Amino acid sequence: MDAPDELVIVPHTHWDREWYEPRDVFRLRLVHMVDRLLDTLEANPGYRFTLDGQAAAIDDYLEIRPEQRERVVAAVGRGQLAIGPFLILLDEFLCDGETIVRNLELGLRSSRRVGPEMRIGYLPDMFGHAAQMPQILRGFGLRDAALWRGVPARVERHAFAWTAPDGSTVRTEYLLDGYGNALDLFALPGQLEALVAEYGRSIASWFGSDPILGMLGTDHSAPPADLMPLVDAANAAAGHIGLTVDTIEGYVRRAAPEWAAGDDGALTELPEVIGELRSHARGNLLPGVFSIRTNLKRAMSDAERRLSTAERLDAAFGADDHRAFFDSAWYRLVESTAHDSVTGCGVDATAVEVEGRLATAGHVARGVILRTMERLAASVTPDSHVVANPAGFARRAHVEIRLHDPERLELGDGVQLLDALPEVLGDEQLTTAELPKLLNRIHGRELFGQLINSWRFTDDGLRFEVAEAPVGEFDLAAFTEELERRIAADPSGARRWHVEIIADPRRRAVVGVDVGGLGVASLDPATARATDDPVTVSGRMLTNRQLTVTVDDHGAVRIEAADGTVLTDVLRLVDEGDRGDSYNYGPVDATTAVTEPASVEVSVIEPGPIRGRLHVRRTYVVPGGLDSADRNRRLSPAVELVVDTVLELREGEPILRVRMDLVNPATDHRLRVLVPTGVADLDGSSAAGQYAVTRRGRMGEGGPVGEFPLPTYPVARFVHAGQASVIVTKHSEYEIVADSQSGVDAIALTLVRAVGLMSVNVHPLRDEPAGGEFPVPGAQYLGTPVATEFAILPSASGWAASGTARWAELVRVEPEVARGTQGGPTVVGGVAGAGGAAEAAALSTAPALEVASDVVLESLRSVTDAAGLPVSEARFVNYRGESQRLRAAASGIWDRTDFAGDVLEPAVDLESYVIGAARIETFRRRNDDTPSDLG
Repeated sequence: MDAPDELVIVPHTHWDREWYEPRDVFRLRLVHMVDRLLDTLEANPGYRFTLDGQAAAIDDYLEIRPEQRERVVAAVGRGQLAIGPFLILLDEFLCDGETIVRNLELGLRSSRRVGPEMRIGYLPDMFGHAAQMPQILRGFGLRDAALWRGVPARVERHAFAWTAPDGSTVRTEYLLDGYGNALDLFALPGQLEALVAEYGRSIASWFGSDPILGMLGTDHSAPPADLMPLVDAANAAAGHIGLTVDTIEGYVRRAAPEWAAGDDGALTELPEVIGELRSHARGNLLPGVFSIRTNLKRAMSDAERRLSTAERLDAAFGADDHRAFFDSAWYRLVESTAHDSVTGCGVDATAVEVEGRLATAGHVARGVILRTMERLAASVTPDSHVVANPAGFARRAHVEIRLHDPERLELGDGVQLLDALPEVLGDEQLTTAELPKLLNRIHGRELFGQLINSWRFTDDGLRFEVAEAPVGEFDLAAFTEELERRIAADPSGARRWHVEIIADPRRRAVVGVDVGGLGVASLDPATARATDDPVTVSGRMLTNRQLTVTVDDHGAVRIEAADGTVLTDVLRLVDEGDRGDSYNYGPVDATTAVTEPASVEVSVIEPGPIRGRLHVRRTYVVPGGLDSADRNRRLSPAVELVVDTVLELREGEPILRVRMDLVNPATDHRLRVLVPTGVADLDGSSAAGQYAVTRRGRMGEGGPVGEFPLPTYPVARFVHAGQASVIVTKHSEYEIVADSQSGVDAIALTLVRAVGLMSVNVHPLRDEPAGGEFPVPGAQYLGTPVATEFAILPSASGWAASGTARWAELVRVEPEVARGTQGGPTVVGGVAGAGGAAEAAALSTAPALEVASDVVLESLRSVTDAAGLPVSEARFVNYRGESQRLRAAASGIWDRTDFAGDVLEPAVDLESYVIGAARIETFRRRNDDTPSDLG
């Protein structure tokens, strides 16, 4: 048998940017570590160091040590310091596919500020790997990956061919024994040669004649300064296995020179793995991170959606250059995807910082959306609204607006009136001496967030008439003059005045309007028309032509679809104890689970016909926590768990929208909602996320590492099983479970999982700790509101035929609406007089980019081309397992590119282009001055 004669040592550090300490505590340690590292590299020309594949480490260092930039540049230039290509080592399942692309974009840009990046997808410690990662890496010209967790047991070589669902393949180096497998070789002074020889014999079958990879480093480790003398001494001893020091990229080039030289046939002898890597066989996957601190997952999804919406509307309808704003926002979002950040498996201080960063990213998005909607709103008058659809699919948009004096208006049948808004905004008694404060409250024409349309003094008072839109003129000087005359007439200042601020009669309304893909429409309530599929609500029932939803006495629902599909016992809740930690759920005595509510109340919120809503309030009596003496038992006294559920059905839609709200009253428990699938004994499920639909079995693959392969899985878009699809709006956790009550299998979606320790030393489903046993009281979510929104699409024809990918996009990406401002100021974004700040945009009846197929528009944005000019870029994903025509309509000439913007195919017809199965395709529209001979 061939045996290796070389061991390549890769000095590195795995730098968790934030975890059991917040970022700035770890950054202080990072700065001191890199200070020493630069000294070590300069003193030892043969030294090589891999800085964990994430450029954020260099960004963090140079922010504190800007004077060290030239030393860093020199070390990278000499090939001693390997940086990038990612910005941050992400959790691949707790962000969207587009976010992974932005991670690499930002990482490459950041790396190249100091030198060439490492050309390998280094993924050493993620909790499993997404199916489309090979396609994403290849889209950036990266042909290699290196990773540890998730590799299936059938891989018995140190490298394998990892293939995405579309067929894209990267050579993948399996970090056998983890990213610190060489640490033990240096643990005993004077024993290096003997330990290397023994290690070489023990793993010879994995490497054959290839050099052994020895990863020398671990979490937050500093490089050993005496490494080179130790290596030189061992080599001088003429051992059987020679020692070399290199980066992880250098090792891969040594181990696979033909592949590195571009030979696509060089992987034929390697085992192939297709799709996601989620095996527990040789490394813990720690799947409980998908359900802990669920509000963090919602913050991530919200920020991703808002940034995507802002980019699309800005690219299609904006007139300003917001690229720098988006770069800043995406940086904050991407750095929050780190595998100890959005996962929530760090201490409370870390979670608070992550949630704050995600909020600020969302603020940038809100600013751009408001700016763009102001520009669109300036094109229509205040008696109308403008509706913008950020999705690539044409849709029936349902938007909420406010109507002034609706009783006097002639409204179309596409308008459904909701609740009335307060008319009395101010009602107080002021003395004459206090009247001058009124001038401090008026800002131009604005008063209490509205616009002054009239005012009048009476014998005993002053009355303002205000509204969201202007009527006539308001002369502040004339009002001031009259006010001062009244004050002068009362020298004592004691007279009392009844001051009223009265708004026009107003009511909220929901209106339906048809809007094209990435299009805008003017909405006039007088002409809004309903569809021929209205919603009716009666008692406990919602119905349109496509669905009938009935609430039973337990607060669960029965869903009947037009194709004959019937789902029963939907939305039952199961509350069970959890003795685990932030990394893994820990089951307790199953007989203590609570499944039946103590009381159920059902009421009608909205009666249709545009939108119908029922409110279901269920109160459960659940144990307050675990018994400290026996954590397999749940504690008394019990507490009340109140779950408010809003069921929503819209005209013309085949989906039931659901919102569940609760304030968590208990510790150490997991609360899940069940969606029975109508089918028993299913062999698995299909879940969408990160640009792919992945088929999963009922049980994960286990192994000797000691983590039970609990089949709780991540989902980012939708999960389909049997005859049910559940469309989620935040990164979530699900499991397919046998449901004894309905008699079929059910999709169990986790609403909240509350625990009090980051990691427990003794866990029922995991042999070794995942970290320190740090208290994390914030992860118990006591008194914390938790909201979960999802939709249910029943269909007997499967997720592809029922258009689930399309419906998932329409549920996730809601339209934007703004009152018109043409002719004067109005209330925009809740601020009076804010409209009109942007130049008016002419409303086009043609969509900016509309897709008629089932292919999802994932991104439309303005990017910078090679000449430094802004250019539109669109990215599409075919979630189906077969090719389909793109059928996209957009003006201009579009070139197909890779993720980096390099042209692959010039002048593509977006209408007739055939997008392959599971393909991610990117196109850039040429500027007017772009040469026509690209490619």
